[in-house]
Amino acid sequence: MDNTESTNRLLKVMIALMLRRDEHPLNLKQQVEILSGLGMKPSEIAETLGKTATYINKELSGIRKGRKKK
Repeated sequence: MDNTESTNRLLKVMIALMLRRDEHPLNLKQQVEILSGLGMKPSEIAETLGKTATYINKELSGIRKGRKKK
């Protein structure tokens, strides 16, 4: 593992920990929306949150549909 990969993995862990803070916990849909908004790919979000890419894509689809209705 090179330095870039190591740094990326550390950042993903830090992001995941920040999203799971006990003070103001975010639900999974909110976490997915934030990470997607930060430019992360569905596969990266899935890895960061410990979910499958299929699940994350389903959540993103629901988020997009929700935006269209507004």
